[in-house]
Amino acid sequence: NKKVSESTLRAIALELKSGDSRPYDRTFIVYYLPEMPVGAGGWATTHFDPGLDVRILGLTPEEASAGVDSILPSTREDIGRWSDDRNGTQIVMYRDHGRPYLEQFFNDGSVLKEELVESLTPLGRRFESKVGSSLGDHWVIDAGGQLQIRDNVGLVYTANTIN
Repeated sequence: NKKVSESTLRAIALELKSGDSRPYDRTFIVYYLPEMPVGAGGWATTHFDPGLDVRILGLTPEEASAGVDSILPSTREDIGRWSDDRNGTQIVMYRDHGRPYLEQFFNDGSVLKEELVESLTPLGRRFESKVGSSLGDHWVIDAGGQLQIRDNVGLVYTANTIN
């Protein structure tokens, strides 16, 4: 129920495989964190195909604790920082010269930057891309500081706050 190291994942996979007396050529194991919906992609995988391949798809425990402090220039006014553990993305909202922006930092090193439009709603502070979205993708910071990732249908996911 928590993020673990690659070596721990390897040990779990080997224990699970050895605990089943039936022989299989391939075994695929997906690891979810407690807040992740099943079927939306796991945090990590261990696959015997036939050799063991261990992959952490989200943030490792070390990456999660490091945050993005070293990436943000000091000229920005920080609105908030969150982690989307479904895919390991770190989300940063900030103001630059009074305009709100969102940056998403992906595990492959790429960064998506968008200028946002802010409005107040009964749910909290709503931010949406200035260029818009056909699916109504937007973000809401609720009264507790949680970042809700939403679309036209409703709540998609609540990202974890990074302190």
